[in-house]
Amino acid sequence: MARLIREAEVDQLLSMEEAIAAVREACLAQGGQELAELPRRRLRSDRAVLSALWAEHPGAGLVGGKVYVVTRAGGVRFLVQVFSEDSGRLLGLIEGNRLGQLRTGAASAVATDALARKEASTLGMIGAGYQAETQLEAISRVRRLSEARVYARDRARLEDFCARLAGRTGVRVVPADSPEQAVAGADVVVTATTAKEPVLTAAMLESGQHVNAIGSNRLHERELDGPAVLRAAVVVVDSRPTAKAEAGELTPLAARGEIDPMELANLGEVLAGVRPGRRHPDDVTLFLSQGVALWDLAVASVVLEKAQRLGVGQEVDLLS
Repeated sequence: MARLIREAEVDQLLSMEEAIAAVREACLAQGGQELAELPRRRLRSDRAVLSALWAEHPGAGLVGGKVYVVTRAGGVRFLVQVFSEDSGRLLGLIEGNRLGQLRTGAASAVATDALARKEASTLGMIGAGYQAETQLEAISRVRRLSEARVYARDRARLEDFCARLAGRTGVRVVPADSPEQAVAGADVVVTATTAKEPVLTAAMLESGQHVNAIGSNRLHERELDGPAVLRAAVVVVDSRPTAKAEAGELTPLAARGEIDPMELANLGEVLAGVRPGRRHPDDVTLFLSQGVALWDLAVASVVLEKAQRLGVGQEVDLLS
């Protein structure tokens, strides 16, 4: 029997602390090995885009991934599918919107904990959408934040975001009037946008900052300009094949021979001590993330275990 778990149940079963721990453990299990994965592929029709990404979870004996569809009329729908690596049994079908939001925030928290200065206390954010919410929430779990400054183009949406996240996290969250104002003096910087052109430039970066760039996963989109990427002493990706396939920030640099995506460290290697992270307090560090199915499996494994133990979700006789 497989277990079907819906969005509201995911929220009931998975805390941010659990998501961070699960993603960290999965990255450590990956360690110095290349992740067994199929990076995101997209199928486009006249009215919809169907995307899928797949991976193994080397520490949990799981394989699976996420399928999601974006339509003009109906928005977006996510489904995470989890199989036993040993028996091939379908173990779970999990609605994946909230799951994806939590795992993306958790991954940035893990990267921030590994790469940001230990005394980091201020956060600058560009973007105030639904992914930005869990970025702030997660990073506040690994660093004691005194303030977060956030910029978004829609002022009303920005002010609502700041009020809600301040209440949720206990952090002073204030609106910024420009991207430059959000980033200036921040110890940790997050870009969580749908921008196609850079919103963070090298001129905006300051010594010692750590950057999580999480908004782009298409080769024609860039949140950072090329000089900003090259400004980083350390560039870490979630997966080299995924970065090569999706990181628009790297495309022009690779074409000019200035960077090779297949030579960059992945987050698991940094956590395992196989590749170095921050070497000096003045280093700029960058986590350039497109998202991998490993993280979906990591948080899904927690959800499935708790759902089974607590009797949450619906058992379905499907591929059993």
